[in-house]
Amino acid sequence: MAQQVNFPRDTTLHEIADVIRNKYQEFDGTAATYNKIMRQWFVAQGVNVMTPAGLTELCDRWYSITRVPWHGWVSFSKSTAVSTGTRGGDNEHMTCAASTDTVAGKDDYAGNPLFACVDCNFVVDPVTLEPQITAISGITDNFQRYSPDHFVGVLQMSGYFSVVDYDDRYEEHYSSTENVPVKGIAPLDEAVRPKSNNVRPWVVHSKYFNHTVNNKMTSYAGVIPTAYTMSHSTTHTVAAATGTGYSGGTTADDAFIKIMLHIKYASLTADGIIQGCCNNNAYHTAKVSETNVKRVVLSEADGAYYEPGMGVLIGTTASTDRQAASSYSVTRQAGAVVTSVEKVRISETDYIAVYVNTDTVFDTTAESTRIFSYHWANGTTDCVLGNDGSPKNNTSGKYPGKIQGIEFMNGGWEVLSDVILKLFKKDDGTYWYEPYVCRETAKYSTTITGDYKASGVKIQQPASTNWWYVKRLGYNKGVFFPIDVTGGSSLTYSRDAFYLLAATEGIREWLARGDLYAGVALCGAGACGCGHLAVGDASWTLVARLSPNGNRGEWAA
Repeated sequence: MAQQVNFPRDTTLHEIADVIRNKYQEFDGTAATYNKIMRQWFVAQGVNVMTPAGLTELCDRWYSITRVPWHGWVSFSKSTAVSTGTRGGDNEHMTCAASTDTVAGKDDYAGNPLFACVDCNFVVDPVTLEPQITAISGITDNFQRYSPDHFVGVLQMSGYFSVVDYDDRYEEHYSSTENVPVKGIAPLDEAVRPKSNNVRPWVVHSKYFNHTVNNKMTSYAGVIPTAYTMSHSTTHTVAAATGTGYSGGTTADDAFIKIMLHIKYASLTADGIIQGCCNNNAYHTAKVSETNVKRVVLSEADGAYYEPGMGVLIGTTASTDRQAASSYSVTRQAGAVVTSVEKVRISETDYIAVYVNTDTVFDTTAESTRIFSYHWANGTTDCVLGNDGSPKNNTSGKYPGKIQGIEFMNGGWEVLSDVILKLFKKDDGTYWYEPYVCRETAKYSTTITGDYKASGVKIQQPASTNWWYVKRLGYNKGVFFPIDVTGGSSLTYSRDAFYLLAATEGIREWLARGDLYAGVALCGAGACGCGHLAVGDASWTLVARLSPNGNRGEWAA
C-alpha cells in the first residue's frame, strides 16, 4: 500500500523531486497510485484556481520532477519472420496485456512515470503554437469529456526514441532521458517546441476522432467521427477554422501509437493484441413498418449484431454502398448512435428493435428500410479497464481499440494532414514512395512546396499495384513508413498490408490503419495504410483527428 505523500504549497522544486524519488520505490506501480500522488501535488499547488498557462506550467514541473531513469528496448530479428521481439534493459521484465470492459489486463507500464497517462482538455496557444493544458481528469474540477468546446487529449511524459541497426537485428530504444549510450536517441518529434527547439517534458495527443461542428474540428466523446468530407486537403480547411496552430492528425501522432505498441507489447503488430475495428461490415433490412419512430425493427438474428455505441446509417435498400445517398437518407451522412437494443413482440412475433439517437423521428418500411453498421462513436473504449484494449473482445475486429488511452480504428481510415506522399522516378528507372512532411500548420499545402521536407524513409514501388504486406518500417524524425515489403504475409513481420501503386509519379494522401470492412488480414495499428488516393479524395471510409502537434521544432543533439 502506497504511503500518503503531502506537499505543502511552499515546498521547493528540489524538495518535491527528492520526496517523489524517495517514495517511488514504495509505490505499487499502478495507475491509481500514480494518479493519487499526482492529484495531491497538483491540488497542493492550487491547481483549481489557475489559468491554462498556470496549469501548463505545473505540467512542465510535474513531468520534470517525476522523470526517473528508465531505458528499455525491443530487439527484432532480421533473419526470422516472427512479429515479436526480445525485451531488453528496463523493459526486460515488463509485461502488458490488453484489457476489456470486464477484464483488466496486467499492465506494468500503467504506474511507471514515463508511461503513466491521464485524460485532459487542451487548446493550442495561437502565439506560441504549443498545446496548453486546460483541465486534467481526476486532478482538476473542470474536465469535460462530452463537449465540442473542450478538446479531449491524453497527457503523459515525453520520451526519447531511436532505432539502431545491426547485421542480424534492429533495436527500438525508448528512454526517459537522452543520456543513454544509444546512437541517434532523440525526443519524440511532437515534444520539440516549435520556436525554441527545446524539449517539452510532456506530450499530448487527441484521444478521439474529429466530429466536425460548425466547420471546426473537435475531440469529444459520444459522437460519430465525421466522414464523407474528410481528405488530406479538407483537414487543412477545418483545422484552420478551428484556430491558429491546429492540425489534422500528424505523422508524429501516428508514430507515437506505433512506438507504444512496439515497446509495450514487444510486437510489430497489433493483430491478436488490439485489432481495432476492421471486421464490422454489416447491413440488414427492417422487418416491420412503423411511423414516427427512432428505431428499426429487425429479426432476432439480425438485431443481435447491433450494440449500444455502434454508429449506424439508416436509408433504403436501393444500394448496399454506404457512399450512395440512398444508404443514409434517414440519418444523413452524420449517422446515428445506437442507444439500446431491445427484444419486442409485434403481432405475435419476436423481433429486436435497434434504437438510435436521431434528432427527429422517421418512418420505416418492411423490406425497404436498411440499417448499416458505421463508425463507432467516440468514447466506445472509455469502458475498458486499462490504458489499452477494446470493449468485449480485443481480437475480433468488430470493436475500436485504444493504446495509451488514445482511441484508434473506430471504423475509418485515418487521414494524416502534415504529410504528402511523393511518388517519383529515379534516373535508374525505378519508382519510389517517400513521405514529405511540413512542420508548420500555416504552411500546409495541397502540393509539395519548399516547406515540405523529405522524411528520409522511402520504399521502392512494387511490381504491381496491390496490397503488399509490410516486412519492415523505417523511422526518421517522427515518421514511421514502410521500407520493405519483400516476403511479408498476414502471419509474418508486421502482419499488416500497405496499398501501393506501381510505376506511378505524382502525389497521394496517406491513410492509416484500416476501416470497418477491409478485414483483419490487411488492417491494424502496426503498419497498415493506403497510398493510392489523391490528396483531395474523400469518402465515407475516411475520418480525421484533431492534433495539437502540427507545429514542431527541429531538435539538435
